[in-house]
Amino acid sequence: MDITTSHRASRASGKRRVVGCRHGFTLIELLVVIAIIGTLVGLLLPAVQAARESARRSSCQNTLKQWGLAMHNLVDAKKKFPLATTNSPRTTWVPFTWAYIDYPELAKSYDLKQAFHVSANSTARQVKVPLYYCPSDRPNAIWTADVATRVRGNYVVNWGTASMFANASGTLAGNAPFRNTAAGTPVQSALKDITDGTSKTLLMSEIIVSKADGDNTARGDILNDEVTFASVQFMTRNTPNSGTDQTSRCLNDDPLAPCVTGSTYNVSARSRHTGGVGVVMCDGAVRFVSDNVSLTTWQQLGNMNDQQVIADDF
Repeated sequence: MDITTSHRASRASGKRRVVGCRHGFTLIELLVVIAIIGTLVGLLLPAVQAARESARRSSCQNTLKQWGLAMHNLVDAKKKFPLATTNSPRTTWVPFTWAYIDYPELAKSYDLKQAFHVSANSTARQVKVPLYYCPSDRPNAIWTADVATRVRGNYVVNWGTASMFANASGTLAGNAPFRNTAAGTPVQSALKDITDGTSKTLLMSEIIVSKADGDNTARGDILNDEVTFASVQFMTRNTPNSGTDQTSRCLNDDPLAPCVTGSTYNVSARSRHTGGVGVVMCDGAVRFVSDNVSLTTWQQLGNMNDQQVIADDF
């Protein structure tokens, strides 16, 4: 019998020849595979998140480096640091730096002879300059809590241990690159005034911005000169990421930045990094200062001429 005849006979008899058989996964096998994948994801996710945060922290520190260079270029040109705030007309240190962070056109468009909130300065105050923001927080944050829409920012200047209205001398208050005089008037400092050494004196640090643009809270309101906001500077009254901030505008909705409404007006250096904050020193060097730094060391770093010896391992 040839092959054709055999095939016909097989069909006629209703029999089919099974060439091969593949079995699918059982339910138990499928559940085991899903459990293994879930375990692997659970192990890898923290590592991925840590790597991402490490990259964001590095980016933040690079931004601080750019601010340090900008401040030094400004001092080279003007011989002094800018005022932290001034109300004649109302503005802060930020617009004075634009020409030194590669935004000369923005500087030209801003009228320094008028207050920050007037319509003539509306466009300039809403430009979201990348150097305002730390990627670990909320990039492109802006203030929309009143008609003077304006940017928020994560980087502020060193006010030392004094509260906003405290004198520049006393048992707790100390001289910082940005500070008040005894009369409560902000003053400008020159590099020669930093007698403790520029490598041992804080220039700028991070702070946390509000959680939402419409929050009527002072956090990150870096273009507003309102002294009761204390929003353009940080104080060294408390170590990084500690204490309770006190301003005239407080929305206590962020466990990383507790605050109360009061009349002392002081804020701590804060970040969304784990374990500390990024800072730039007056010599332009960038450091990451641990939350565990001693209060004595932190306050000495905030003072530019207290003649105290500071360890290198802060």
